[in-house]
Amino acid sequence: MPTSTRTALTLRIGLDRALAWDAGGSVRYLVADVDASSTVASDVTPPAISLALAIDVSGSMAGEKIAAARDTASAVTRALTARDRLTIVAFNHDATLLLDARAMDDAGRRDALHAIARLEADGNTNLWEGWLLAGERVATAMRDSAKASHRVLILSDGQANEGITDPRDLAHHAGEALARGIITSAVGIGNDYDEAVLGAITEAGGGRLHDAEHAEEISEVVLGELIEGRTALLERVTLRVVVPANVRAEVVGSWSHTVLPGAIDVMVGTLLTANPKRVVVRLHCPAGAVGMRIPLSATAHGMLPDGTGSVDAATAEAELRLAVSAENTPQRRDIDRSVAALAAWQADAIRRTVSFNRAGDRRGAKHYLRRELKWIENYARDLPDTAPLLAELVLLLRRADEEMAPRFAKALYMESTQRMRSEEDLRSSPQASLMEVLQRSTQA
Repeated sequence: MPTSTRTALTLRIGLDRALAWDAGGSVRYLVADVDASSTVASDVTPPAISLALAIDVSGSMAGEKIAAARDTASAVTRALTARDRLTIVAFNHDATLLLDARAMDDAGRRDALHAIARLEADGNTNLWEGWLLAGERVATAMRDSAKASHRVLILSDGQANEGITDPRDLAHHAGEALARGIITSAVGIGNDYDEAVLGAITEAGGGRLHDAEHAEEISEVVLGELIEGRTALLERVTLRVVVPANVRAEVVGSWSHTVLPGAIDVMVGTLLTANPKRVVVRLHCPAGAVGMRIPLSATAHGMLPDGTGSVDAATAEAELRLAVSAENTPQRRDIDRSVAALAAWQADAIRRTVSFNRAGDRRGAKHYLRRELKWIENYARDLPDTAPLLAELVLLLRRADEEMAPRFAKALYMESTQRMRSEEDLRSSPQASLMEVLQRSTQA
């Protein structure tokens, strides 16, 4: 009987249009599809998990939130097995280690429940110290249990207001932890957490951000995150897109990425069964001789969740050709990839508008969205099934220069992010669609 799992990583790339104007200035979109599949042996057990819960115990968590956090942590201890390790860190103005990488056997579970009972809310929010201590303890435990999925999960309802607070710095450190094999995810609780800060950490950290508007949803999304960790086919999947030096390339949307000479590395994150990811890259094309060919290629690489090895996809290739206007202008588009490019562009425009607005630049938000909408409408011409995406932007334009309520901003941020990254909302109660959220806001 087989005792292993065979996992494959598949990569395909293609362009919305294969020709670009020889005089320069054309913008084209490369769409990369990354997918994993697996032939699972009948007796293979899921990978062990080494999980650190970094729980916000600042004063704003008092009441039902801290009670829900206790219930969630208790549910996690029951869901873990003796093969798994659990770390619990409580953080407010500083960080306290309550449980250090204990195996969840009977004794470990008893100690975990005792530690959870000590969670009390008070003080400010030093998210950096909480995440750092949790990550350090997971890194130390890796020496004894390398064959496991190593994860930090942040539970927080507030703004990072002590320690390191800049999203770029926090994202950098989360990326460094990911390079060592530690994935960071987060649960934003209520209406007051900073989705931009937690989003930056989780995107760079190879995990994902969950929204728990109500206290009872915390347990749902945390246990859902645990299930995804159990069933992941690949973790820490990275896409590299290689372009010539005379082509300027930029990633469209909420993908953490690093720009290298002649290439862009994109952190795709975790791949689940039947859950492919689409990454869109905008290409600014150069001028050149008619007929000049511009080669493009991509590679992808992912790690097995149990830490036992890696999987590479075969190199994928595409090509742009420079043509005169008479040939370039009437060329047919790849409809599927054009719609994918438009959807990513639209979601990115929503997130950027929210970011402008939440930063207090409401005039800038409206100016930016009005300009983007003009270009998006032009690109959408003759593309099928894009009217709802345009309608959402039109509705948002009406609100772009008004102060956005925190819950409204979070709904826009989360829905647009989940769409772009093909992520499922793990809450059991039906959530309003982006169109419904926008329609309600304009009627209020």
